[in-house]
Amino acid sequence: MSKRILIVDDSPVVLAMLEDALVGMGYRVTAAGNGQDGLKQVEAAKFDLIITDLSMPVMDGIAFVKAAKLLPNCKFVPIVFLSSEEDEAKISEAKRAGASTFLRKPFKENQLATILKVVLGS
Repeated sequence: MSKRILIVDDSPVVLAMLEDALVGMGYRVTAAGNGQDGLKQVEAAKFDLIITDLSMPVMDGIAFVKAAKLLPNCKFVPIVFLSSEEDEAKISEAKRAGASTFLRKPFKENQLATILKVVLGS
């Protein structure tokens, strides 16, 4: 059975790009447009990996990750932050919140594939 990945980003273009790339790699994908919607998805289903933007309206990536990590079905789920953020303090805060790794926008599909192999061990 293929692994389930939740992607959380407020950009419809980024969501579509990620979804196309991940489905093409054989993953099952669920998308959410902000952290609050992402949290609802995490409450409703179990995911093998979460990819989230850092800066989003409604609930940003850090607040989303902190809330998600409190849920029993998400406590040990690896999380990849995907962002164009350059502020090292913000990146450190994301890591403290529970990020497994960080991928900068714009990214190449092979970079994403490499991170997925490392984080998911596949």
